Amino acid sequence: MFDSLFINNEKLPVTDDERIVIGNTEWQTKDFDCDLTEIYITDEGELKINRWEYETVPKEERQYPDDNGLKGLFGCIKRVNERLETIPYHGIITFYGKSNNDWYEFYAKFTDGKLVSISGGKEDISISI
Repeated sequence: MFDSLFINNEKLPVTDDERIVIGNTEWQTKDFDCDLTEIYITDEGELKINRWEYETVPKEERQYPDDNGLKGLFGCIKRVNERLETIPYHGIITFYGKSNNDWYEFYAKFTDGKLVSISGGKEDISISI
């Protein structure tokens, strides 16, 4: 699995035309928990992670409360106490994704929890044989 990384595309080292095509893409990274966690690089250059606990939803509040099979489990847990926690990260985070059939890969360097630089961009994935 992977985690989702969100960043204002104004912080990415891409052209203005690419910025329009990219829009607000949800990027992927495998540099953290790899359990579908949400990671944010804020406009201020801080690294944040969305943390929460799970709580059981009473059967009568679920989508199919009268089903005793698999459907009865839909919505059986929910996130509670969601909060963004700052990560005092020191190192490089790789994040990547596809936009408009182009592959992008970026490298965000953090020192003492603050974004120092972002490099990378559109990758040439053509293969010559």
